Amino acid sequence: MELPTRLPADRFTAPGRYGELETQIRRRVAGSDTPILFIYAFDPRTRLGPFVFVDKTLIPGAPRAVGAALHAAGFANVRLVLQQWNPHLRPSLARFDGKLPEVLMVSAMQIHIAAAYGLIRDAWQLGDDRPLILAGGPKAVYEPWDFFGLSPDGREGADVVVTGEEYVLLELLDRIVEQKRPGDTMRAAFERVREDRLLEDVPGLVYRPDAPAGPPEHLVNTGVQRLVQDLDELPPSLEAMKLFEPPHRQSTLSSRPLPAEQLGRHARIVAMVTTHGCKFRCPYCPIPAYNQFTFRHRSPQRIVEEIAGVAELCGISKFFGTDDNFFCRRETAEAVLGAMARGRVANTPFRRAINFATEATEFDVFKHRDLVPLARDAGLRGLWLGIEDLTGGLVKKGQTVERTRTVFKLLLKQGIAPMPMMMHHDGQPLWTWRGSYGLLNQVRLLWKAGAASCQVTLLTPWVGSQGYEQPFRDGLVLSKAGGRPIEQYQYDGNHCLATSDARPWRRQINVLVSYAMFYNPLNLLLAVPRFDKVWADRIVFQVLGMVGLAKSIYQSRGWLVSLVTGPIERLAGIPRPRYPLLAPSRASTERIHGEYDARQ
Repeated sequence: MELPTRLPADRFTAPGRYGELETQIRRRVAGSDTPILFIYAFDPRTRLGPFVFVDKTLIPGAPRAVGAALHAAGFANVRLVLQQWNPHLRPSLARFDGKLPEVLMVSAMQIHIAAAYGLIRDAWQLGDDRPLILAGGPKAVYEPWDFFGLSPDGREGADVVVTGEEYVLLELLDRIVEQKRPGDTMRAAFERVREDRLLEDVPGLVYRPDAPAGPPEHLVNTGVQRLVQDLDELPPSLEAMKLFEPPHRQSTLSSRPLPAEQLGRHARIVAMVTTHGCKFRCPYCPIPAYNQFTFRHRSPQRIVEEIAGVAELCGISKFFGTDDNFFCRRETAEAVLGAMARGRVANTPFRRAINFATEATEFDVFKHRDLVPLARDAGLRGLWLGIEDLTGGLVKKGQTVERTRTVFKLLLKQGIAPMPMMMHHDGQPLWTWRGSYGLLNQVRLLWKAGAASCQVTLLTPWVGSQGYEQPFRDGLVLSKAGGRPIEQYQYDGNHCLATSDARPWRRQINVLVSYAMFYNPLNLLLAVPRFDKVWADRIVFQVLGMVGLAKSIYQSRGWLVSLVTGPIERLAGIPRPRYPLLAPSRASTERIHGEYDARQ
């Protein structure tokens, strides 16, 4: 189901409070050395689709955001690890100049959760010397209970799950370092804070209220986070670029982080936050509820400074804006694009110095189509469009066949590559002789309209969305195929997991066939004489798409066999939390507020 939201008057943190909290922590940790290991979990089994090579060349947003927050708050000994770069690194063997990490932070999407569990279990091998274990990321936000009871005896798991953003993490760390005594580890201080019930008024946390001597009877859920409304209050992420672990295949840490000047040798793309929020409420999307139906953004100047800073320091020129819908609000989009159009990397304008891509809806791009030339001057080179279904058969967001042609033509004229994202759903045939409802009809139309790439995923129950529960109620969600239980890494949109079709393999084959229609040698040959302003992008994506398709077919061969041979088993109901989530009592929360205010 969708996440609950706070009352409008209580939805945001007080203006300036983030900076005050940051300063307070920095004062409390001054002169101390707390080794903190942050690992971004990654499951290589998710490497499917036409963009399988991007994952190892992209620096995600979470490590940079957390690294910047920790550095700005005074934690000087932080190492950021991307598991796709360091697949064999083990927390139990990691050392900071011979010292064990005092805090292990694991961030994971749902599809990478098996890797996250492995990291947490490994940290427990240190016994009494294990670090304080914090879990975060999308999986933690929507299903925090899954981070507990990871061992047969139920003891192993995270100490705390952070179900919010940087502000929640800092509030947690502030309570811990406030209670930290000389000689204490961070875990010892946390256990004292937990026992004294000093976390119950920090919204955005889930933890077990007792020492882990067995499976938890219940978990404490402190409620929905408060959001930082002005994203400029968050610290610049440039310092975080100096904290990454060099790529290697060893099980322990290198003696020092990778110099930021060398990041460009391993990474080609940097993900960055510019805006948060979307006005549409698609039933399969959890994003609006996560943002509590608000729209937040960074100032144009901060965005320009971050892009120019990373480009000059690291030598990386490609940036992906993790916007939910960049053109959602005209005044914000126009201000950001205007500032970027005036931005420079050294003495070179953004138009020539950077390659910026982001996400938007076709409806909003069409509505604000007069901004497209300005967008190209700002360095925009690719626009990922959540079209889903050209006919609106799945969801209506103002997309039509003619509007698609118009938007693509505008983008191509300016040298911006259209990158449509489609979603194959029950009721949509592979092909129709008339009209454009069939999947292949739409893929062919997108190619002819000038799409540089095309992504096709299967409609899947996305946890946190308003439409999550219905497929389970209707008995559409698979539990096993060919005797193989469905695993969480398969909830990636690349596996057919929810369908009314008695032969799910047909839906799976449909996606592969649609990719083959878009990415194939004939289209590559046809693209060569198609000299437009995205000619190079189209050639590159054709080549990478064909390789990605071949790899995807090979990687998913076992899954296809299981779907074909069967038997197919389906879940009988909606998945429930593994452990009950209980809110702190009102009396307890009021007591905590009073005591904490008195201390301050």
